[in-house]
Amino acid sequence: MGFVHAPPSNVESLVEELQGHPVNTNEFFRTFQARTLSPQCLRVFIRQYHYFCFHFVKVLEGLLYHTPIHEVDMRVELAKTLYSELGSGSPDRVHIRQLERFACAVGLNRRDLDDTIPLPEVTTYLDTLRRFFLHSGYLTALGAELAVETTAVSEFRCLSAGLQRYERFDRQDVAFFESHVAEEQDHSDWLVEAVRKTIRSERDFHQVAVGARETADAWFEFWAGQYRAVFDANPAVID
Repeated sequence: MGFVHAPPSNVESLVEELQGHPVNTNEFFRTFQARTLSPQCLRVFIRQYHYFCFHFVKVLEGLLYHTPIHEVDMRVELAKTLYSELGSGSPDRVHIRQLERFACAVGLNRRDLDDTIPLPEVTTYLDTLRRFFLHSGYLTALGAELAVETTAVSEFRCLSAGLQRYERFDRQDVAFFESHVAEEQDHSDWLVEAVRKTIRSERDFHQVAVGARETADAWFEFWAGQYRAVFDANPAVID
């Protein structure tokens, strides 16, 4: 007898909940779109953001490794996401390299990025993902990654829109942000498909939802930390 998958409405309701989470309209996003930041403020932001992005891909690799081998549908969607993060086979399009081109445009070099000391909220968020991806059940981990990719859609819409205020950046400088506007919708769709094909009961769905909700809350705190570091700490150097 085959598995009975959970009703699609459950998955759709969770996605709607994630899309409505306050992280999608957090104070950092609103302020980033409304103000033109000084180069120093941009550097503070990018150093912390790069630290997260740099370590996230390795954690995502761990999630794929720890997903049970028989969960083929889930593994396929995760592999697609990881392949996209790694430039879909093109070294020049590897996401972290694109972000480092923007870092260079705001005056940061490799050593600056390597010497970054993460904010407590950045560390906490990465620790949350490591706990879910590497040490929790695969369904809870799946929910965590669903939250990562679903909330990233609004993240890149906001950041890309905010960067349009800066005439000194060319398309190559901001390629990381602009390309993600469409790519993150793909990532979200892939993760929704993974959830639909992986959960087989209400209990499975509950485990997915636990991971998704806690991850979204930790992501909200990540951006609260960014706001304090960029805007509260540097009120006099914002145009």
